[in-house]
Amino acid sequence: MKKITALLLLISMIFLMLSCGKKSDIPDGMQLVQGGEKYGYYFYAPEEWTVSNYANIASAYASGVDTTSISYVELTMPKTTIQEYFEESLNEYPVAPIILSDYSAKAVAFGNAETAIQYVFDHEYSGHKFRTMQIFVTYEGRFGIFTFNSTLENRSSSEKTQYDYYEAKRKSVIENFKFVSKNGEKESYTSDITDSDGYYLASDKSVSKFALYLPTEFRTEHSSGMVTATVADGSSITLTTAISTGVIVSQYWETRKEELSAIVGQITEIETNKEASLGNAQRAFSYEYTYTVNGKTFHVYQILAITAFHGFVFTYTSTEENYQSHLNTVLKIAEKVEF
Repeated sequence: MKKITALLLLISMIFLMLSCGKKSDIPDGMQLVQGGEKYGYYFYAPEEWTVSNYANIASAYASGVDTTSISYVELTMPKTTIQEYFEESLNEYPVAPIILSDYSAKAVAFGNAETAIQYVFDHEYSGHKFRTMQIFVTYEGRFGIFTFNSTLENRSSSEKTQYDYYEAKRKSVIENFKFVSKNGEKESYTSDITDSDGYYLASDKSVSKFALYLPTEFRTEHSSGMVTATVADGSSITLTTAISTGVIVSQYWETRKEELSAIVGQITEIETNKEASLGNAQRAFSYEYTYTVNGKTFHVYQILAITAFHGFVFTYTSTEENYQSHLNTVLKIAEKVEF
């Protein structure tokens, strides 16, 4: 469970657009990715980037054709040293990354963090070369990881690589990161409405455009335009509107898969574009796949559905060992959705 909370449902970070928090005090030329006392930090990105958050994973990427990305996530404080923790995280790569020693295992400044240790390494994926910066930070007993990822390919009409091109923006993101004391509050919609099976209503249809009913073992973590719920072992479901329209479902999947792969690495497809159902949606297709992060394999079952006016994305993600134990319940939840 050491890293489940950190990395669970990374796929959703590409499918979802969610920007929460205060609008004031935003640095010039930047936008709020995620922030507030309930998160314990304020995280900003360049204003032209696309924000794509899921639960406690805050992220933004440059564009659909430029997958340069930044992310921040809080984890349980590791019991090992930062060096050991970092080295363990590299085990997921089929070919060992090249660590840039001049820029690694270095104490750096990261916003107002109490401690910050930086590592930079090069790696390859699908024929492309990438450079990744990770900064492991602490503040008031909390532990988090900031990640910047970009390619080593030259930017069009420039002798600089994509990684180097964003140096100034990367520095601005790091300098403007602000930690605050965390109050632990969660955004949620509460309702006393239940259905015949005792499932409780976890969404406000006037806001989200759907009614989602959940069994009591699923705890609602967030409910507005997107609903997020988890069970005790960290397995999660989300339901949200799709961020892109005007394309067929299979094209939507291929585009998002390509963007995600640049961030999390290889995605292993089990079954895709299969006719499925999501409540009373007009059409729906399911996608089942896995990916591995820090040596942990995650299993995803996703439904992309369309109604008369909107597209929706329903996602169930769990570790491989817990996937089957919740699957039947998740399928029943999907059947109950009302648009």
